[in-house]
Amino acid sequence: MLKKLLDGLVFGTGFGIAFVAIWVIAFYFVVPNILGNQFGSGAIGSSEKEVNTVPEISVAGRYLGSHASYSRGFPREKNEVLTTGPGQIIGSALANGKPVKGLRLRLALNGSVMSQWAITNAIGKYQVNVPYGKYAVDGFELDHNTADRYLPNKIIHPQRAHTKNAFEVSDGNSGNGINFKFVDPISKKVMKNKYSVVDNVVLEWEPYPNATEYSVQLYEKTDSQTWKSTSLFDWNDRPTVTDTHINLKEFDVQLESGHFYVYEVSAVDKDRKMLSETHRKHTGYDFEIL
Repeated sequence: MLKKLLDGLVFGTGFGIAFVAIWVIAFYFVVPNILGNQFGSGAIGSSEKEVNTVPEISVAGRYLGSHASYSRGFPREKNEVLTTGPGQIIGSALANGKPVKGLRLRLALNGSVMSQWAITNAIGKYQVNVPYGKYAVDGFELDHNTADRYLPNKIIHPQRAHTKNAFEVSDGNSGNGINFKFVDPISKKVMKNKYSVVDNVVLEWEPYPNATEYSVQLYEKTDSQTWKSTSLFDWNDRPTVTDTHINLKEFDVQLESGHFYVYEVSAVDKDRKMLSETHRKHTGYDFEIL
């Protein structure tokens, strides 16, 4: 009899524990899911608030210019990186005339090596530490992530800043690095992307601040996504206008059916100094001829 009583107590205790466990699981997991489904999983929590206006779509964009540029003959593999040293090569980075902070970059040096990476400070200055010696700057490379973060929707100024003029870096004598200038690109106004061979094709763009004259180049492709193209104007004979459009019928241009076209525009001021140009598209096209 005693054994049966003990067995019953054990069974009853185990059943009770299991019963409590089931209710705990239901309380913490099942009930919240039911309530969530009933009232919506997106119900506003204690740290959230409703807003009455539709927010603007973010248009921060990315950096649109060249991430790297080298003089002819510089090895593209960039297998060698110069060690750090006590010397300094100093430069700057400005975007629309304002300092760019946080841009990570390095310089191509002496036709063969890359410098160590440097980061621009609060006034847009950067410093590359190098061994003492003679140097010539052959180009540059920008870090993609910091360029996108700190130079959204910008391009590098059309007048390339690097030069092969040699300079000496020694104790008390720093070298002159690239003074980068980044600007807003000229915006195209592509009104149509399909024309027939008999259509009147007009190329348009937005006016650029302080621009007095624009030059236009037209490129032809046989494949819409290839980077290979043929320029249709000799560089010195590009159409030049003071308006913000050109009519291709006024120029000796033969547009081919089944071909794709990209146009580029550059702007100068009253002193003939370069101001900016359109963002260069390596693939894609602006319009096609049917």
